[in-house]
Amino acid sequence: RDVPQFYELETSLATGAYKNDSAKAKKEVMELATDPTKGNVDDKVRLVIVYALSAAGNSADIDEVASEMKNSLETKGSTVGGEEGAPLLSENATRGTLSKEEHARLEMGLRAIDYLKKLRSMHMIPNINDVMQTEVSGGSGASGSDMLSSFMARATNQATGLLAKATDRLGTMLGKIHKHRATLVLENICEMRPTTEDDDYLYLDPRVKGDVDVSTLRNATRAPVREAIAFMIGGGCYGEYQNLQMVANERRHVTYGSTEIVDPCTFMSHLSKLV
Repeated sequence: RDVPQFYELETSLATGAYKNDSAKAKKEVMELATDPTKGNVDDKVRLVIVYALSAAGNSADIDEVASEMKNSLETKGSTVGGEEGAPLLSENATRGTLSKEEHARLEMGLRAIDYLKKLRSMHMIPNINDVMQTEVSGGSGASGSDMLSSFMARATNQATGLLAKATDRLGTMLGKIHKHRATLVLENICEMRPTTEDDDYLYLDPRVKGDVDVSTLRNATRAPVREAIAFMIGGGCYGEYQNLQMVANERRHVTYGSTEIVDPCTFMSHLSKLV
């Protein structure tokens, strides 16, 4: 399925790498979304959804990319199975058409894209790269950096073709940290950073009795946060949980919860029903 290529492009879109070059973003999304040898229907729909949520895509470009993806899938099919354990070739790939199940997932994905476009046009959702923060990873210091550099050098010298590409992609993924919005909010509150969400969230101290001025309580010396609970009202996902663990350390435990945990396909199904 060439998942790393989809991951790299989606991450670049989400973190604003194409913010000043929307033409390049459209070109690369179009090429990957219309390539019948890479990705299945769900991979391509997810890519277009990320493109629709990024600042790189305007409404007309999103429509064009979605239309080209649909035409490519309907005329060329997908040479990659969609379900776990499915064969490499989809049922009708040799005839250049989608199977019935793949066509249903495509239609569901297109409805989801339409719904997100409507929300974006009404300014009800922010651009995805406005709620992501990228930091250069410190890793484990110089020793970790030397170890990665040494591994990269050996792998580059010894490997060719696919392994060399995989090594380069590994360095790209390990070299940066992308913090989700929930992670940033929780970190700001736990670290008590001024002029952040810590100024807006209600702070209560069970040790204080009687009437108390909230602003005075907030400005008083507070104990370090040892236990944090982040609960999402609505759908949650394992990716968000894993990202929140960036805030956790040997002195702080982070618990994550949500109304329900949904996988990408289920979430796309929910979106398609809201159109």
